Amino acid sequence: METPRHPDSATGKPNRPESKSMPPSQSQTLGSMSQSQTSPTPGGGDGLFANYKGLEGSFDEFLHPDGSPRPTWQDFSERLRGLGKDGLGLSWRRGEELLRENGISYNLLGDQSQNKRPWNLDPIPALMSESEWTSLSASLVERAHLWNQILKDCYGPRTLLNEGLLPPALLYSQPNFNRFLPPVNGGGNILTSYAVDVARSADGTWTVVADRTEAPNGAGFALENRIILANVFPETTHKLHLIRQAAYFQSLRATLFAHAPGGNDEPKVVMLSPGPADRTYFEDAYLARYLGITLAVGEELTVRNDRVYLKTVSGLQRVHVIYRRVHETVIDPLEVPTNSQQGVPGLMGAIRSGTVSVINPPGTGIAESPAMLPFLPAISQRLFGKDLSIPSIETIWGGQEENLLESLPGQSALLKEAFGLRLRPPVQLDTLPVIQRESLVARVNASPSSYVVQQQMNFSHGPVWTGSQLESRPLAYRFFLFAKGDSYQVMPGALVRCASSTEALPGLSLDHDSGSKDLWILGEKENPDELQTNQPARLSIRRSTGALSSRSADNLFWIGRYSERTEFATRVLLEIVLAMTDDKTSELTPLLATLRSFGYLTGAQIKALADSPSRQEILNLLRPVFFESASKESTGDSIPANVGNLFRLASLSRDRLSNESWRIIRAHGDLVSSSPPHTLLSMRPILQKALLNHSAFNGTCRENITRNQGWLFLNIGRRVERIHWLLTLINNLMEADPELSPSSLETALSINDTTLTYRFRYRGSPQPLPALDLILFDPANPRSLAFQLKELDRDLRNLPKEDQASQSEVPRFAHRIVLRAMNYLETELLSTDDETSEAAELAKLKVFLTDLQDKMPRFTEKLGWEFFTHVEFTNS
Repeated sequence: METPRHPDSATGKPNRPESKSMPPSQSQTLGSMSQSQTSPTPGGGDGLFANYKGLEGSFDEFLHPDGSPRPTWQDFSERLRGLGKDGLGLSWRRGEELLRENGISYNLLGDQSQNKRPWNLDPIPALMSESEWTSLSASLVERAHLWNQILKDCYGPRTLLNEGLLPPALLYSQPNFNRFLPPVNGGGNILTSYAVDVARSADGTWTVVADRTEAPNGAGFALENRIILANVFPETTHKLHLIRQAAYFQSLRATLFAHAPGGNDEPKVVMLSPGPADRTYFEDAYLARYLGITLAVGEELTVRNDRVYLKTVSGLQRVHVIYRRVHETVIDPLEVPTNSQQGVPGLMGAIRSGTVSVINPPGTGIAESPAMLPFLPAISQRLFGKDLSIPSIETIWGGQEENLLESLPGQSALLKEAFGLRLRPPVQLDTLPVIQRESLVARVNASPSSYVVQQQMNFSHGPVWTGSQLESRPLAYRFFLFAKGDSYQVMPGALVRCASSTEALPGLSLDHDSGSKDLWILGEKENPDELQTNQPARLSIRRSTGALSSRSADNLFWIGRYSERTEFATRVLLEIVLAMTDDKTSELTPLLATLRSFGYLTGAQIKALADSPSRQEILNLLRPVFFESASKESTGDSIPANVGNLFRLASLSRDRLSNESWRIIRAHGDLVSSSPPHTLLSMRPILQKALLNHSAFNGTCRENITRNQGWLFLNIGRRVERIHWLLTLINNLMEADPELSPSSLETALSINDTTLTYRFRYRGSPQPLPALDLILFDPANPRSLAFQLKELDRDLRNLPKEDQASQSEVPRFAHRIVLRAMNYLETELLSTDDETSEAAELAKLKVFLTDLQDKMPRFTEKLGWEFFTHVEFTNS
């Protein structure tokens, strides 16, 4: 597994005992592959290949030694020549747009910051023939079987230790070794999910660089790579008869459900993810959505009576299978104390009781230690009576070598840590300065069994698009396997890693700054892979979308709030711009006070303004509120910060939002990231465009989201936020202008987008009571207070009751706040015959609005305690 604490690099060469002769499985498929090659230009062309040449002494995936394309590449290279540089660049712009629209990113620092980089995908895939793929995949399955047997033995009879094939110190010194894991009985698999990093040596043979046995990641990125390239080159992928990947993921899903403990007709499968702060959270979310399983973090799961449950808005729901992506050393803080909150307290007890299946079980990560590699040849002979078809990287463990640093004389070697939670980067021994080498020798001699030495590998090269030309760069491949019955199924493709330059190494860990490629397996016939649905002939009608997890409900609730918060703040900004354009500076006070109430401005900023501020002063004040580049200088809240939160929450809820909604959020992010205008007048069209985006987002949510529990919480969030802003605005207007002059009322009507409605109903300038009736009391106005409360009343009635078995109609506390406010608006009428009684009506209304404004935070608090945290709230 790769976590922020497990950096790795792709280095090494086959173990000598495993590579004395090439196995038939490789020699039959390599054909004319050469030990080394110079690389002439491949047949001229229109310039796309003019500067491409391989690296002497390395195997080139594209070219023969004579410079001609290899047979697998001939058709594809001809199609590339037909595109030319301009055509390829134009086609790939579509791919970059898809990457951007889909929000594919990678958290480089593994924290909650905004240090996310876009996924670096190369438009030129790696290619492999079906015949070579068949031979290679058989070798990968062979290796998966070997690791499965080793892990079962390590957590079972430990015959390999008793026979001296594995040193006890190697097993028991590993922090990943789980002494609490129960043995696997019978013919079951302990290693269900497996990935392996391989590369070609200079002679074209395959070498295993690393094994991924704990919680292999990258399959989701590989799937997305395929989908992107299939959209960019649809005709090419069809003509080349690519073997599809959908069947693999379908089998993966079926396997997950099949692992449920017996007696469950409809098992619940969840993917346990480290959460949004993890480097590969995008992949977790994407893969969970593609497989149709629930994505959860540790705090969403709880163990009761040795059974695992998912917290949902309808209560606790039993979980039968966990697809684990969390590091095994933090999986259960009750077994291994940790400060991390990624695990689930009590999970190991549930595993031992057999009430939940975990894929892969905690403890399988011991096979990722490079110190295990030197022992594989003998173990393979012992278990299977033959050598591995694909050798491992040449590795020497310090526990068996007295002078470890001199164990590979005359060779370019790397020193790596054998195991541990915080692996240091590998050290290249042949280029190490003398002073550093002395310090290193002392450290290694103090604990030689903590280190291994591996020979640095000469990776094969392949074409990579730089944006202007094709360049030869080192490549490495990660293949993915999943247990299916008594064997393993290999994903027809791979996550290919390409180095950032010709001289660099391809980083196998996703931490490293390397690009990625798709691997195309070219079928020998059309439609080589027929998808099987494994579905019954007839499906029963089902209108339920399943239980909504508490975290998903919380995310949707805040999507509603942030979208409405951003829209209302934008409306206030636009009204300020319009007031300054018309030189109505007297209208600024309540508007600026409203922005101050929500933290967009400070009292000091407002006091610093002149009595009649200039347009430039107002522009300087508003730019940090709306534009990202200017907001960095501000310590308060800002619309870019709101949009950032909206984007983050939307990315966590991609399975519940339409693609159109996602694109609108991205477009709004582009708007606040644009360059700030130099004049106040130029800001007006930008704000108007932002409001169009908000209208589009609200429309797509309203029209494209099924009216399920997710919709209820999104709509509740929107209504709650609109009530907050509406109450604050009206209270500020009544504070600044107690008599509510026509200009103040026009401001309120404009911000609430009800000016035309008022003009249709009434003639002349706005008057206080008719205007406030429209803004607050009219249930037919979709922006009125009464309408928001009416929506909340309906949604709250449809939320799950605290006790599903109870038929009590007593509304919950939050609902009672809404009902009391509705009762006031339905029973009080704003009608008067003189100014004195009108002033009394306004004073009474002000008391009501202030009281409701004070109660709304308690409404949100109560709702959160009941549905998001599942902790009983008391009045103490």
